[in-house]
Amino acid sequence: MGPGSASGSMFFRAKLDPNPGGEGGGNDGTVAAIKAIGDKVDLFKTENAALKTKLDEQETTIKGLKTEVNEAKEKANQAVETGKGLSLKSINKAVRDFIQENFETIKNLKQKGQGFVEFEVKAVGNMTSGNAIVDDGGGSGTVGSATNPDGIPELVGVQMAPPSRVNMRTNLINSLTNNFNTSLAAYPYTESVPKDGDFAFQLAEGDAKAQIDFKIETRYAQPFTMAAWEHLSEQSVQDILGLQSIATGFLKDKHDIKKQRAILFGDVALAALVGATQYGRVFAAGAMANTVRFPNFMDVVNACITDVYVTHNYQDEMPYMPSLCLVNPIDFFIHLVAAKDERGLPLYPMASLFNRVEIGGVTILPEEMIPAGKIFVADMSKYNTSNYLGYRVKIGWINDDFIKNQFVILGESRWHAYVKKLDQQAFIYDDYATILAAISAVV
Repeated sequence: MGPGSASGSMFFRAKLDPNPGGEGGGNDGTVAAIKAIGDKVDLFKTENAALKTKLDEQETTIKGLKTEVNEAKEKANQAVETGKGLSLKSINKAVRDFIQENFETIKNLKQKGQGFVEFEVKAVGNMTSGNAIVDDGGGSGTVGSATNPDGIPELVGVQMAPPSRVNMRTNLINSLTNNFNTSLAAYPYTESVPKDGDFAFQLAEGDAKAQIDFKIETRYAQPFTMAAWEHLSEQSVQDILGLQSIATGFLKDKHDIKKQRAILFGDVALAALVGATQYGRVFAAGAMANTVRFPNFMDVVNACITDVYVTHNYQDEMPYMPSLCLVNPIDFFIHLVAAKDERGLPLYPMASLFNRVEIGGVTILPEEMIPAGKIFVADMSKYNTSNYLGYRVKIGWINDDFIKNQFVILGESRWHAYVKKLDQQAFIYDDYATILAAISAVV
């Protein structure tokens, strides 16, 4: 310690060398490193600010979406509260909007006196409300008479209960076919079949090897058109809640049922449309003849399946495997639902009245279109149907409809239906009693 210094204390003085260890002094390396770190910090701050801006924008967007969802939810709740009256307004609004959008087209059609406008969708007699136009032919859509005893139209100022949809039967067969889309009117399809020769062992060295070949046959399916129309008055649609919707639904249901019937039985007036039962052949017992003691319904079904499985178009062909059995509802009740063993216990406890039954991979269905005593066993995936022109609805006018406040709703479709020549082996349609007798063993 030097003179004048505080007791117990020591002072050190140092001078920072701007370039330690370097000639002439300085610390350029350290400064550069510090500057690089500072640049990275500034870059991070910039990126962080940009990210924050994006997050703020997303938050604003999300808030806006929540607002829109809440508004849509509120409107939906209002629609539910409003009830079915709103459905009529929406139907009328859709029609009005369509007419407004196509006003010039409709105007031109009116001047020409013919034509139509069309809505595409993926009852004989005029349908009226009874207070404007009376169908003197007893049309299916007329409600009541034109006037009551006091001469006042019945529906004026009257609250009507909304009519229910026409209760048409459901169809299943359409969905079991092999359905496809096509834009070809004449739809070509091919079948490849063995022709001559087969594999053979070469008996000696140098012997000629066996030759085999196959052939391809091409056929063409033609489209079929189905159509029907309904006549309605504008007053009926306005006065009867949801009438247009019911009429359109009725048209579609009738279309589907007609198509199902055609797929099963073809059409009397259209010979080219061959139904699945018409493709069906009769049962051939073969080696199964007189082999089953006390046969029951499932023995008959399994005998049909076996017949299909062992019947081939050519040697080594892949077997067909039916998956569907259709019988009349009465036969379904007798042979499945009510069938019992010698102790009075049900043979098929899983079979409930008029419901489908799955047994051994086969779906058994009651179908009123099948005549009593008949049985249909098939692989319906071998029946091909197309959507050449899918079902569509057209709305327009005929004759003087425009000045009578009437219009027409027309529904139609065009589709192909065919079974390849070889695949026809996969269909059997025969009498239940005939098959039962053929497989029954002599006791």
